[in-house]
Amino acid sequence: MQEYNTQLAKIKLPEYGRNVQQLVSYCKTIADRDRRNACARTIVGVMGDLYPELAEVSGRKNILWNHLAIIANFELDIDYPCEILKADEIVARPEPIVNTQSNIRTRMYGKRTEELVAHACTIEDRDERIRLFALIANQMKRNFHNTYKDASEEDSKIIQDLVRYAGEQFRDDIAQIELLDAKTLEMNTQYDPASLVVSKKKKKKKK
Repeated sequence: MQEYNTQLAKIKLPEYGRNVQQLVSYCKTIADRDRRNACARTIVGVMGDLYPELAEVSGRKNILWNHLAIIANFELDIDYPCEILKADEIVARPEPIVNTQSNIRTRMYGKRTEELVAHACTIEDRDERIRLFALIANQMKRNFHNTYKDASEEDSKIIQDLVRYAGEQFRDDIAQIELLDAKTLEMNTQYDPASLVVSKKKKKKKK
């Protein structure tokens, strides 16, 4: 059954979207500290790519890393590269970031998406790898929809782009992914990445 936002825990920083929050949740599960640190750096890069205007803001790095800590509910055990405020030191919610997305295709996904895909490709457990591909694909769709709201055939393009990033050897993995509809992504609805993985048999029945 579809979960509705009224039934979900409040998203920490809505301007980044629930998909980023779920990437942070995934990062928490990585046992190896070096890999967890690398994943956190990539997520912060994704957050920065969503708001390129922060490049002109003094203390940009501190802002993004503190936002990561907030999204993680201060439970992400990593080597932060700057001072992070403690939960009891935050007296007010950070000011929201104004989105001024550019209609430039090279900015649509961002370099960090490629880094996340590269990380996913190193995961040996196939089920875990496909679940991360599903998270990445839906973040790509969110970025795509923000830039090209009236675009048609966006799902097929996103799948093609993800295969291009990951390589042909992962085409079968990526073929098992289902993308959420644009309305669900806009609502920041929580979802289980495993629910977006379908068997080839199930896909054939849908046709």
